Amino acid sequence: METFIAAILTVSAGIWVGAIVFQSAVVAPAVFVDLDEDAGRSFLRTLFPRFFRLGLACGALMLASVLSFAFFSGWSATAGILASVTSIMILLEAISLAMVPHINAARDAGEAGHAKFTRLHRTSVLLTLAILLLGITLLAMVAASAAPGM
Repeated sequence: METFIAAILTVSAGIWVGAIVFQSAVVAPAVFVDLDEDAGRSFLRTLFPRFFRLGLACGALMLASVLSFAFFSGWSATAGILASVTSIMILLEAISLAMVPHINAARDAGEAGHAKFTRLHRTSVLLTLAILLLGITLLAMVAASAAPGM
């Protein structure tokens, strides 16, 4: 049971982290190089809500697996830390998703909304970076706790 639960946690975190890396390293550069402005805008407005919802789904699976592990194995400091890190990741992802319509509205406002768009977009990028770093930390914690002799 514990191995299955740990696998759900690891796979969910890996998908979330992998999606962030893939979106940043592959999708975004391709959009800005290969699509015209209108097509890029349309694609990104479709992509980002789905991207953030994927993160929320992964976070829900992660939190459920941590809580299941704690339920079946007894609460530990590690479970508490994993639950806290996962909860923070979910909160940051929910904030990012909530920002999408505001980012789009600022972009649609043209020059009048440029400063607001820049501020909101930068905030969204920083939140995603924080989620990425937390996810990598969480994966390292899970790997360390599964290592022989730990």
